[in-house]
Amino acid sequence: MNAQAGTKSHADSGHTGPALLEVRDFQVELITDAGIVRAVDSVNFSIHRGETVTIIGESGSGKSTTAMGVLRLLPDDLAVLSGTVLIDGVDVVAVPKAIDKVRGRTVALIPQDPMTALSPVHSIGSQLSEAIRIAGAASKEKDAVRARAIRLLEQVHIPTPEVQLKKYPHQLSGGMLQRVLIAIALASEPQLLVADEPTSALDVTVQAGILDLLLELQEQRGIGILMITHDLGVARLISDRIHVMKDGSFVESGDVQQVVEQPATEYTRNLLAAVPVLGPWDETPTVNTDPKSTASNTTAAGDAALTSTGVQND
Repeated sequence: MNAQAGTKSHADSGHTGPALLEVRDFQVELITDAGIVRAVDSVNFSIHRGETVTIIGESGSGKSTTAMGVLRLLPDDLAVLSGTVLIDGVDVVAVPKAIDKVRGRTVALIPQDPMTALSPVHSIGSQLSEAIRIAGAASKEKDAVRARAIRLLEQVHIPTPEVQLKKYPHQLSGGMLQRVLIAIALASEPQLLVADEPTSALDVTVQAGILDLLLELQEQRGIGILMITHDLGVARLISDRIHVMKDGSFVESGDVQQVVEQPATEYTRNLLAAVPVLGPWDETPTVNTDPKSTASNTTAAGDAALTSTGVQND
């Protein structure tokens, strides 16, 4: 991440007021041809304003299923939900239709893959304008909607927004498309963002820009964020609390420093060990002992000598 944003400050751990999201004894059972599978098993967590809570785990651990279940985006005929999910005080498990009042308004989703989340046959402007009209956060007059679309693209740091509105998804980079998805999520002025692997399809440098943007928006608006990721490096930079998930259950939970610096389970230690670490730079040339390749070794040594003197061989 860049020097301006850096890692998130975790100094303020106190919470005032009700949680934006309160999840208690939440279970998701999936109906499959092989029988009923409990994909999420009695998880508990909460998110307050200005806080980022991350669920991390390997592929198939149940983290995305948890997020989709909380938003009631799983098929009703294939997924059975139980427990309590309070979004801004409304239990969307006990009252399924209540999700229509909060999803896309109080809570918004940032999908995983920017390349497939947007319609390829509609312009960026038309898709963003549709989100603005559905959210009802601005006048539905064409000029007002366009003006708000431009402001949203400016907020996510997309240059020349008037030009980008006319483009189609295939004309933008992955990083730009992810920023468009964030703009669409912000159209309803949500209090809570659910970010499902928002950087997994992006290059490392682009990932840093997106994480910086989320932290900036959180600081400006005080929104809560539920982050779903398999990358402990991402979780360490952006989280206040981390829940480590394995086989549908939380095996470890705690403040980010506690989980990262003093992991309590072998599973978490293995996740930490999987984070790539740059080793020391080794400039020692490889010497080929095969006598048949003497000529190639000589050529390589000559090239190295030219490079060291600043001479370039085009």
